[in-house]
Amino acid sequence: VVSPPRVRSLKQQSDLISYFHLVTSDFSFCSFARRSIRVPLIIRDPRMMYEQRGTTNDAMTLNIDLAPTILGFAGVPMPDKMMGRDISPLYLSPESPSSSNWREEFFYEHPIISKKSYIPSSEALVRKDYKYMYWPDYGYEQLFDLVNDPGELEDIINSTDPHVVNTKKEMKKRFDWLKSLVKSDGKVTL
Repeated sequence: VVSPPRVRSLKQQSDLISYFHLVTSDFSFCSFARRSIRVPLIIRDPRMMYEQRGTTNDAMTLNIDLAPTILGFAGVPMPDKMMGRDISPLYLSPESPSSSNWREEFFYEHPIISKKSYIPSSEALVRKDYKYMYWPDYGYEQLFDLVNDPGELEDIINSTDPHVVNTKKEMKKRFDWLKSLVKSDGKVTL
């Protein structure tokens, strides 16, 4: 951690611009709604073009991407078994994230905290438009339309709408496949 007097000294020496800064946080409450898994991430990379500074990007980045990003900046190769991706192409490339072949979804799992009645384990496949959740301790599934219900208040898992039925089927199949990869010794990079 750089103390404020050191920051002032760095600014005076104009050395601050050569440092890589990564600032993030987490939320102090546990909720499985999108608002609690989307956390701030601010990056200042001296390789970044001036025009890109201060811009935002809504690409799906994960906490597992932080170490590969720092290693990439340092010029250190990622270990073979490390999950995640260097996110610097999202802010260094003149192309948009969609043309950079960036992830469109992610799988997450959250273990029991303390006891099942307090915070039960959960697993999910999250996309920008839908989230499929599974609560393994209860064998309970949920599906949320994140476009029309960003607060995740209406579970549509039992909907008979053909589009929702197909989405649920496809996401459940993908969820099962991703879960099998995570439980294997293979490297998972989305």
